[in-house]
Formats: sequence, structure tokens, C-alpha cells
Amino acid sequence: MNLCTRCGRKLKDAKSIKREFGPVCYKKYQKELEEIGTEDNQITIDEVEETV
Repeated sequence: MNLCTRCGRKLKDAKSIKREFGPVCYKKYQKELEEIGTEDNQITIDEVEETV
């Protein structure tokens, strides 16, 4: 069964299953990343998905 990494709810959408986050949790995750910031040598999950 495919569950959201953040909240544990069942994932139904193929895109959500691929990124392992539901749409609401993914937005919250992105906001947290923006607040924390990333180092110059790090990439975000969005950048990884763009290469797939």
C-alpha cells in the first residue's frame, strides 16, 4: 500500500505515489524547504523529478 511519508494517508494519484507525498503534504514540505533553505551543493526534490 502506498502511504504519504508525512501523514500516513493512502495515496491514490500516480504523481503523489511517485513523490511519496499527498498534494497538501507536498506543499507543506516545499514551504519547509524554503524556510530552511538549501546549500549551493544540494538539490530539491523538484529538481530530481525534472531529470526523470
